[in-house]
Amino acid sequence: MWASDYLMQPIESVLDVGCNAGARLKWCRARSPKARLAGVEINEKAILDAKAAVPDAEIHRAGGEAIPFPDNSFQYATCEEVLEHMPAELRAPAFREIWRVLRPGGRLILTTPHAGWFAWLDSNNIRFRIPRLYRWVVGQGGRDANYAAMGRQVEWHYHFSKRELEELAGDGWRWVAVHRGGLFVFPLMGILSWPFYRRNMHGHWILNFLNRVAGWDYKLDFGAASYGICIVLEKQSAASQQTTA
Repeated sequence: MWASDYLMQPIESVLDVGCNAGARLKWCRARSPKARLAGVEINEKAILDAKAAVPDAEIHRAGGEAIPFPDNSFQYATCEEVLEHMPAELRAPAFREIWRVLRPGGRLILTTPHAGWFAWLDSNNIRFRIPRLYRWVVGQGGRDANYAAMGRQVEWHYHFSKRELEELAGDGWRWVAVHRGGLFVFPLMGILSWPFYRRNMHGHWILNFLNRVAGWDYKLDFGAASYGICIVLEKQSAASQQTTA
């Protein structure tokens, strides 16, 4: 259930909303050397990394609720594991902004945690459930510092149902695909990875192995029990909205 499964070649233009260090943009550049690539991100360190990874990409410091590009600019917009980090009041505006900057027939590919059976295992929410343990093991992450600099707080990692995503998306979309994936292995691997991130051991072979195991779990569809969800929406006029199961 990866965004890459829905980025059909040839890619002409992509906006990555919450582009982090530019991994998706780098993936797109490797496959489409002439594509227009752009990203928005609020983490200053990640922006520097993204610009280094894809020097010709247009990357701006901005949130998904205020995208600094004209109407009808992009063929694709990707938004991978970002929506759950946004304050609740900014989620629907982000959908509207993405709709605005997509060209007619353009597609949004969005992944986010799903309200499945093991949502309670979300490692990011242990900062709220057991804050002392989180501070002891992880400390203050880069996300905490960047949010504080913008006068925002790290939000509870919300897990969405399909119905909630439909309500946030609003009118103007054709629902092309919905895929759910993962069960409990993905969040468990997230918890086990804590010590490696705390010690900046990002390339450690054990961490790489944990990420591979999490990826295997995420590719399996467990239906309503799934930990993650991927939706693909196509921009239409606001008057015509279609939904798929």
